[in-house]
Amino acid sequence: MIGIKSYGAYLPKYLLPRKLIGKAWDFPVVPGTKAIAQADEDSLTMAVEAGIDCLHGIDPKSIDGLYYATTTQVYTEKDTSSFIAAVLDMRDDIVTADFTDSLKSGTTAVARAVDTIKANENISSILVLAADSREPEPATMWEYGFSDAAAALLISDDENIPISIEDTFSVSANITGPWKRREKDQFIRTFEVKMDARFYFESVLKVINSILEKNNLKPADIQHAAYYYNNPKMHTGISKRVGFERGAAQNGLFFQIGDVGTPMPLMLLISALRRPDEDANVLMVGYGNGADAILMKVRDRKAVRQLGKTRLGVNGYQKSMKQLKNYNVYLENRELLEKDRYTRKSSAVTMWRDSDSVLRNYGLKCKNCGAIQYPVIHRSCYVCQADDQLEKIKLSFKGELFTFTLDHLVGGTYLDTPVPRCVIDLEGGGRVLMNMTEIEKPEENVEIGMPVELTFRKEHEGADFINYYWKCRPVRGRPD
Repeated sequence: MIGIKSYGAYLPKYLLPRKLIGKAWDFPVVPGTKAIAQADEDSLTMAVEAGIDCLHGIDPKSIDGLYYATTTQVYTEKDTSSFIAAVLDMRDDIVTADFTDSLKSGTTAVARAVDTIKANENISSILVLAADSREPEPATMWEYGFSDAAAALLISDDENIPISIEDTFSVSANITGPWKRREKDQFIRTFEVKMDARFYFESVLKVINSILEKNNLKPADIQHAAYYYNNPKMHTGISKRVGFERGAAQNGLFFQIGDVGTPMPLMLLISALRRPDEDANVLMVGYGNGADAILMKVRDRKAVRQLGKTRLGVNGYQKSMKQLKNYNVYLENRELLEKDRYTRKSSAVTMWRDSDSVLRNYGLKCKNCGAIQYPVIHRSCYVCQADDQLEKIKLSFKGELFTFTLDHLVGGTYLDTPVPRCVIDLEGGGRVLMNMTEIEKPEENVEIGMPVELTFRKEHEGADFINYYWKCRPVRGRPD
């Protein structure tokens, strides 16, 4: 039986109150907040976080594929899915693919994962990741909506699947907007918002009605409906026109975290699965130049609820989010203010040679004395000096701050300083040097002995290439 074996999500630490946007531009205030990524985050790093959440307790080397969906790909000619697979320490004999350029890429990736598993007897599980970090034009209504997040679904063929995927259905529509040209547009453009809304209703209603009719179901038979929307009025309009029962359509995310784009329907689904009904019919719909509908059924309510207890998911990350008090912090995080920035160098040889340490978080363990060291570049144990007695070992993502210093001159420039440079003793062994992120007032809040967890982030750009590495952050509650 093919279905959802596990799920995960990621939300950045900070929320921007929309009233700060209205105050900055003297606009009518829209209620609520929106999730915003930090300067060292992008759609790739957020997808990694969602993948870690989804694969809690699951061996990543048991997964046969990874599909990555986004409209904000870091590169236009470089396979991001294979990069993420390396960071998650998956096998190299897996199927990978990027799904881009449409907001329904996430649901399209889920549908194609089902097709791939059905068509290949050697593929039984595919991790689907969806992430977006769209850049809204300042002083526009887009700025009220666009936000940043990621979600993950593990699609598997398993006898004891908690949520089965019963059917998929798609429609295509060559609509006029919104759009963004690769080389000429920095921000999203559109002709007419009213026409955009009309195209949305046409596609979403058509795909929902079609899949219900195909499976001999009525709107009242759907207990949980998770469909993309970027406006609360449009969300209510779909629910009324389809005829869903009260409470079936999942709402609330727009006012709390904003329009997250590609991962929106997946995150709404995850929210719905916190308290699922036994044998409930669940519908997930993605929208963008057409629409995808995925019909599911809850097969094991207890197993689904257990997933919610062992993953942070949407709700878990929301509990650790904080509101910003300054709109300028948001402008700086998005690099919307023009300024000279320090440029570093990059080395293709170093990135290739050190990928086990830099991406996959491996260290070395001495077979002679048991000491664990980092990075993976030595022949001799630094404790007992034994030669050629070292074996690779996966390091923990949690640890304790051994010592630190505050760097007030990062890269020769004062940019969001001071930056805590931290020496961390990892659980189970190993000592690493990393920068700290997601910390306010480091002079007051960083202290020796504080627990931290590792998070994958952008480190710097060099030679017009984006370099990634692990940082540490105060614990947000990621399961062991």
